[in-house]
Parts: sequence; structure tokens; C-alpha cells
Amino acid sequence: MGRDNARKGNAPTLADIARVAGVSVSTAGRVMRQQDWPVDEELKKRVLQAAAELAYVPNVMARTLRAGAPALVGLVVGNMLDPYYGEIAEAVTKHGEATNKMLVMVCNMQRDPMLELDYCRRLWEHRVAGLILAGGGFDQFSHNGELLDLLDRMERSGVVITTLSPRDIPVPAFCIDNEEAGRIAATDLVGHGHRRIGILTGAIQNRVVEQRLSGIRSVFSKSGVDYRIADSGSGAEWAISSVGHLFDADPDITGIVAVSSATSANVLHAVEATGRTVPDDVSVVSIGGSMLGEWSTPKLTRVDIALDECGRGALDYIAARVNEDDAPVAGPYLPRLIRGGSVTSRH
Repeated sequence: MGRDNARKGNAPTLADIARVAGVSVSTAGRVMRQQDWPVDEELKKRVLQAAAELAYVPNVMARTLRAGAPALVGLVVGNMLDPYYGEIAEAVTKHGEATNKMLVMVCNMQRDPMLELDYCRRLWEHRVAGLILAGGGFDQFSHNGELLDLLDRMERSGVVITTLSPRDIPVPAFCIDNEEAGRIAATDLVGHGHRRIGILTGAIQNRVVEQRLSGIRSVFSKSGVDYRIADSGSGAEWAISSVGHLFDADPDITGIVAVSSATSANVLHAVEATGRTVPDDVSVVSIGGSMLGEWSTPKLTRVDIALDECGRGALDYIAARVNEDDAPVAGPYLPRLIRGGSVTSRH
């Protein structure tokens, strides 16, 4: 029995102690909290032995929540100038306020991996109960080892950690199926008769872009689509330059997939900068970009990536773990196509 009975990768909980000791969670709680409640001495001995065997440490944050004070949760986002992260922050902070149990501290890492590490350390120093990593659009590979070491130490101290994207980190990821998102976007253009298509990715430095590209390529390969990929930095000037290069390489491109919210922000303007119009000359499908999709003219046809659902799920998971309740299972959540006016048929 022993430590193997605790959930892999997580600090042992009262539920783990109860299972090892063969008692109810309420009995284990009475013993560990030293409540003034009669418990059979033999049961008490089994509970204390299980706690020692599992190296159980009482969760101070859980006690704080039971006392009615809000627990502090850190949310590290990629770049607050990107509406994508504004949507995440809105979803998480609004849900935290609605539950009256979670105070969310938002940190803007500005797509700098070293700043992400620094914010994680500083949030740990502030004794956060939980941490949600929501950064994206930056190199997530070069400093992953250092991040893994830091997060492991944070978890062992009792911090509950989640992510909102696949990060090669052994913590729950509350996110969509990114390959399916790529397949949905690609299938829509193929279904409208497009066979020469550009893919606008941004820098391919994280699992999200890799997975979405994999889904897109699988559809295009099966459908005989001639496609080209433009990948580099972010921003309006880059988008204009990259879209221009796509059409220089193949003037007959009739469709573009914008793989992320960051690329979606500028793709319509970039197409127009080439003297073409959307959707008459070029059809566009974006993955993400829900706020931008509503504001743009024409409205973007887009794959919704369930940011609100993912953010709420991550926060609910942290609250459940802190309270030592059964935690909800992480995604993947299902992406879905939202029809706009940026796609027209080429049949």
C-alpha cells in the first residue's frame, strides 16, 4: 500500500489517508484536524499511521477556505495586449468571483519564458493555493526543464497546478483537442471547394501550434490540397509580410487558415493589403479569436476553442483539490465551428 495509493503526481489528501486506513473521509478528517469528536482509538491509530506512511501535510489553504476566506490563485497569461488572454482572464476571474472562494491574481508574462518562471516563483512566495499557466505564443521548449523542476517543488509544497494548453508538464491540462480544431478549420475550407490554401501559424514553438498543424495537414493530405505554411513572429507588420509572401509564392491561393488568435487578429487586414477582399477573393477560417471574430468585417468563420469552459474547469479543479473533494477530470473539450461571413464556396 503506502505512497502508491496516493494519486500519482499529487500531494496526498484526506481521501488517500481514509482509503489506506480503511475508514471514512470524515473520520480521517476528525483525527487529522484534532477535532473534539470521539473516535475509536484503534481507528485513530490507523489514520495516524496512514498519514505518516503517505507523508501527509495538512492543507493550510483548505482550512482557509473552510474558514470563509478566499484562497489566492495565480493566473499567468501570455500577453494582455492579445484579446485571447483577456478572454481567459475574464473567464477565470469572473468565475472566481462568482464562487466567492477564489481570489485570482493575473500576471502578464509578455510571452517571455524567463518572466513566466519568475512569476511562478513570486506567486509561490505569495503562498498561492493554485496556479493556472495560460501563456502561449512563445518558446515553450528551451526552458521546460527549469520550469518542470520549479513546478515539481511547488506541487510538493501543496500548490495545485493546471494549464490551459498542452505543455509537456505532468499536470491536468484544461484545453480543447487541438488536432480536432485543426481538422475542423481545414474541413470547412475543403468542403467549400478550396484546393490551394495558405496556413498562417506564427512561430512553431509550442505543442498547440504543432497539434493544430497536424490536424490541418491530415485533412489537406487526404483531400489533395496544395498548401503553403507561413510561420514567424506576431503582429500586424509580420502578418502583412507573411500573407504577401504566401501570394508571391502562389497567387492562386483562395483560402487561408489562421492557426491562432494572434494570427487571426491581423489576417483580414493582411489579405486586403495584397489588393484582395475577404471572402470574394480569399476565404479565411480562424482557430480562436472569438472577440475578434465578432468585431471584424466580415465576421470571421472561426473554430471556437472553449476558453470560458477551460478556464472555469481549471479553477473548479483547483478549488476541489484545495477542499480535498473529488476533482473534475480535465478536458479535452470539444472545439466547434462558428459560422461567420469570411468563407465562400469555390465549387
